[in-house]
Amino acid sequence: MRIQFQIKEKMLPMFEIEKKQDILIIGGIEVLIKSILSIPQISLEINGIGTKLSLHLRKLGLSPVIFDYLGNDEFLDFITKYFEKHEIMLFFARQPYGSKRVLKLFEENGYKVYKDYRNIEKLDYNFTINNLSEIYNQVKSVYLILQNWNTSLARNIKLMGKFLFLDFEESIYIPEKKEIFGDFIFTNENIILNENIKYIYKVTFLNNGNINFEFSQDSWEIEPLSNKKEHLFEAKCAFKSVIINSLFDGKNIRDSLLLGNIAYSYTLENKGKMIPKNLLFEEYYKRK
Repeated sequence: MRIQFQIKEKMLPMFEIEKKQDILIIGGIEVLIKSILSIPQISLEINGIGTKLSLHLRKLGLSPVIFDYLGNDEFLDFITKYFEKHEIMLFFARQPYGSKRVLKLFEENGYKVYKDYRNIEKLDYNFTINNLSEIYNQVKSVYLILQNWNTSLARNIKLMGKFLFLDFEESIYIPEKKEIFGDFIFTNENIILNENIKYIYKVTFLNNGNINFEFSQDSWEIEPLSNKKEHLFEAKCAFKSVIINSLFDGKNIRDSLLLGNIAYSYTLENKGKMIPKNLLFEEYYKRK
């Protein structure tokens, strides 16, 4: 379903809620431009953490809603049709700088990645509190993927009583003094989080491919069931999606992490593919 905002002096949401949604994902829509220099060849894909999460969660049986800023550019129709095809409810606001894009250049010895977030530091997500108020009232949880964390959005969402996931993996700016609180946060070893970032559960993706989990005073390292290192981005998204789904299903943390590890490892072994739900639980009951 495609929903648009009309923007004049202020943003006016025009939408109708058809059923209760499970989770609102804010941010994480990108256009991936793949270029093979030796041919030459260019292909386009809709990508990003938010895109992958919404698609995986939909396949796992949840009803995600996604919001992001999209440019009124050549990619807009491509993006909206993608989410419409996958029956994922999309809300977006127009922004003058264009949609976020990632250029992936394939060469003989590998590839290089260039990210263009289109002046993302100038965007203020706080307006979503008012303009998406009905969506916030409908969802059980919110997942934030922000490059610029100079915002009170997380605090305002917590005041609504929502279970809040925070994703710092692609953050560009994280304030050192302003307090940010989330229930469950995802980050990686290269991101420095100071004591102003408050959380209950924390997952850190390590550079060696392992996953570190922290809760209260406890911490343990999860070793993947696969030794492969390619398609880590897709594997991380699979892990996050399964963790979210498992918590919605009422699984305890240890079982949720086992399911996440199975999904993570399957994606590494199968060139970035998400594990089918029936196979996920078959493997889970074998290993439980």
